[in-house]
Order: sequence, then structure tokens, then C-alpha cells
Amino acid sequence: MDSKALYKISYGLYVVGTKFDGKYVGCIVDAFIQSTSSPVPTVILCSIQANQTNVAIKQTGEFTVSVLGTDVNPFVIGNFGFQSGRNADKWSNVPHKIADGLPVLESAVAYLRCKVTDSKELSTHTAFFCEVTDAWQGEGEPIIYGNYQKDMKAKAM
Repeated sequence: MDSKALYKISYGLYVVGTKFDGKYVGCIVDAFIQSTSSPVPTVILCSIQANQTNVAIKQTGEFTVSVLGTDVNPFVIGNFGFQSGRNADKWSNVPHKIADGLPVLESAVAYLRCKVTDSKELSTHTAFFCEVTDAWQGEGEPIIYGNYQKDMKAKAM
């Protein structure tokens, strides 16, 4: 199987933010979709079970999603994707603000606040089913995961 064919599926790249034991934690994700738009907007997030962020979402039942733009600094992707929050304070490394008590990237093209309504454990990931409780628009265009793989991944590592 040519797994690179999966890069052709159109989806974005996001930073998830939440709180764990009184500190802000987060990770990079690509498995995030809108599942309904009305009557209440809902989304699905798939998160690696071994991540501290996954544990935090299970504990708090809430998180933010910062939508990354085409002009995202590759450092942001490396910061949230290639190190553990158990060893690093990822949010202290990037410009961010607190929206409704949770961290979001200042440079996000949009950000959402989500509340978990249900979840399902998969083999390596947890699928979180969520209501969007708030949303804000920023500037710019969202990055597409395939473009990240082609043009930016090497710079982020």
C-alpha cells in the first residue's frame, strides 16, 4: 500500500490546547473534522491516547483548536508535534492568548472552543465527539495537510 495516497485526503493541521494539572498543554493534530453545522456545530477530534493532551481532554472535557495557516512558522509545528508536554512547556515557546480560559495561538486563522459530549476508544487513538461552544476568526488561509507534507515537514523537524 502506498500510504502517501492518504496525504491527498483534504484536511488541515491544528494545534489543540487544554489544561492539565494547572498548566496549559497541547499537541498538533491533523484528524479533526466538522461533523454537523446545525442545530449545534459539532466536531470530531482523534487524539493519540499516549499524549498528555489526550489525558487532559479526558480529565477536563474541553479544549481549543487553533487552525494553522499557510504562513505558519514551521517551529510551531515542531514545538507542538515533535516533543512531549511532559518535558516541555510548549505554550511558553509561542505567541498565544487565553480564550475562555484555554490557550490559542495568536497567529491562528481561526480558533474554536470545544466541549466533549462523547468519546470512543480506538486502537491507538481516542475519537472525541464535541460541541463547538465558541469560535473566532483570524486572518489568512488554512494550511492543507498535503501541502505540509510536501513543503514544510522537513523544516518542522
